[in-house]
Order: sequence, then structure tokens, then C-alpha cells
Amino acid sequence: MRHFDTHLPVIQTDDESDQLPSCSPTIYVSNEEVALFAAMRELRGRSAEIKRELKAAAEDARPALEAELESRRAEWQELARRREQAFVRKMIMLGHLPPDHPVDR
Repeated sequence: MRHFDTHLPVIQTDDESDQLPSCSPTIYVSNEEVALFAAMRELRGRSAEIKRELKAAAEDARPALEAELESRRAEWQELARRREQAFVRKMIMLGHLPPDHPVDR
């Protein structure tokens, strides 16, 4: 029976004390994705505020808050669509997808 090591292999350098992992733990995010993620975080925070206000709101204020929340949901869907497009563009630039891969889906 063979023994399989469950750890990732390590690249050995000339200096045995300085070992580098063979797989990068870093996930690269494009500047476009960073901006979209920031906008999504801000939107999520504002939506949470609206939900709290909605729970405490008087009956006459509820329709305006519900409309604002619905607007935020639509904005979220648009940001999610744009984030997916940014991801596909990044994968094309990195060579993980063919150059003719459709970006708009």
C-alpha cells in the first residue's frame, strides 16, 4: 500500500530554510472587480439600514422605504451582472478562456 502525502508539495530552494509553496494562496482580483465589490458592499450596508428602518417605520413611510429597497435590489442585480462580466474579461486576459468567449451573458 502506498502512502500519499496530504500536503501540497514545496519547491526546494538553495537555502533549505526558505521554502516557497508550489501553489499561490493569493487570489488575484482585477481593479474593476475591486471597484464592483466595494460598490456591492456599500449597497449591502445601505440595504441593511433600509431594512432596519422598515421594521421601525410607521405605516405611511413604508411604501417609500419598500420602493427604495426594491431599487437597491435592482442595482445589486446590475452590479452582480457587471462583476460576472469583469470576471470573464479577467479570465480571457489571463488566457483561461478563449479570446472569442462571450463576455455578455
